[in-house]
Amino acid sequence: MRLAARILTAYVLLTLLFTGVLTAAFSIPTRALEDHVRQSVQQVAGDGPMFTWQVGLLQPYKLGSFSDCLMMGIAYSADNSRPLQSAMSAVFPMKDGSPVAGARLMLDSPDAEGLQPVVYSRYWHGNQALLRPLLCVTTVRGLRAVNMVLLTLLLVALFVVMGRRTNLKDALIVTLCLAAVMIPSVPLCMNYVPCFYIALTASLLILTWEPVTARWENTVLAFFVIGALTTFFDLLTTPMIAMAVPLTVYMLYRRPEHTWRTLILLALAWLLGYASLWATKWLLAVLLTGHAAFQDAFGAVTQRTVGHGEGDYMLWCLKMTCLVLAAVVAATAAVIAAFGQSRQSLCRHSWLLLLAMSSFVWTFVLLEHTWHHLHFTWRTYVVLLIGITLYLRYTLDLRHPFALFKK
Repeated sequence: MRLAARILTAYVLLTLLFTGVLTAAFSIPTRALEDHVRQSVQQVAGDGPMFTWQVGLLQPYKLGSFSDCLMMGIAYSADNSRPLQSAMSAVFPMKDGSPVAGARLMLDSPDAEGLQPVVYSRYWHGNQALLRPLLCVTTVRGLRAVNMVLLTLLLVALFVVMGRRTNLKDALIVTLCLAAVMIPSVPLCMNYVPCFYIALTASLLILTWEPVTARWENTVLAFFVIGALTTFFDLLTTPMIAMAVPLTVYMLYRRPEHTWRTLILLALAWLLGYASLWATKWLLAVLLTGHAAFQDAFGAVTQRTVGHGEGDYMLWCLKMTCLVLAAVVAATAAVIAAFGQSRQSLCRHSWLLLLAMSSFVWTFVLLEHTWHHLHFTWRTYVVLLIGITLYLRYTLDLRHPFALFKK
C-alpha cells in the first residue's frame, strides 16, 4: 500500500509538472523564436539520407525531416495568449500531407490556400519545453552541435562509471552497442534524441545515486518515473531503449537473486508510468481543448498495431518479423550448442534472453508502426543486440567446444 501511495503521488506531481512546464514554454512569445524557426525549417527541409546506403525498406541514416519540421511547426504555431490550451492541442501546419511543406508555407505565406492546421493532441510533446526556449537563442544547427557534445559525454560517462561499478567488459558492450545505433544520425534529429538522453541519464543515476537502488520501493518508483518521462518527451520512436538500457544497467549492477521476477516487475513499473501519463494527456486534451483525443488515439493505436484494411501488407510484416526472429533464435542456439559452458550458466543468465526478446514483443504489438517507420524504429533492436551479446559473454567458453554434450 505504501508503494502504491508513492506511485499515485508521483503520478499526480508529474502530471502537474508536465502541464506546468509546457504552459510556461508555450507562454514564450513566438516572435522571439521566429527567425530561428525560419532558418531551422530551411536547414531541416534540405536534409536527406546521410549516405545513400539502403537495404530493402531500411534507410538507417535517414534523418527525420518530417518529424523535426512537425516540431518546428508546433513551436511556431503556438498561441501565446492561451498557452495551456495551445500546449494541449499542439497544432502544426500541413500541406499535401507534409509538415515539411506546411512549415515552409506557414513561414512564407500564413494565409495561403492549401495550408491545413492539424491538431496533434495525443502526445505530450514535452520536447517543446526545451525546443521553444532554445530556438530563442539558436537554430537547429546549434541544437545538433549540443546533442553531439552531450550524447558523447553521456556515453563516455556511462562507460567509465559502469566500468567501475560493474566491469569493463559489460560497460564496453553496452556503450558500443548504443554508439553503433546512435552514430551518425541520432544527434542530428530532434525526434530521435529523447529516448537516448533518458536511457543514458537514468543509467548514470542508477549507478551513482544510491537512494535509487538502496530500497526496492525506490527502484520501482524510479522506473515508473522513467516511463513517465519517456511518454512526455518521445513521439513513439524508440521508447524500448529508455526502458531496457537502464534496466540492463540495474540488473548488472545490483545482481538480484530473482532475476526474472525483478526484470518483469520493473518493466511493468516502467509501462505503468508510460501508459498512465500518456492516457492522462488524452484526458487533459479533451477537458481543455474539446478535441476528441481519445478517438484520435484509439484510431492511431489501431493503425499502428493492425493497420487499416492492409491485409497483404500486414501479413508481409508478420512474416518478415517471424523470419528475423527465427534467424536470431537459430543463430543464437547454434552458437550456444557449440560453445555453451554449462546448463547452470545458461539458466542463471537467461534473464538477458528475456530482455533481448522484449524487442520482438514490442515489434509484434506495434507491427505496422515498426515496419512503416523502419528508418528509425530499427534502433529498438539495440535491446536485442545488448541482451544477446551479454548473454553470450556470460555463457560461452570458446576453449571447450561442445562442452554441453560432454557432461
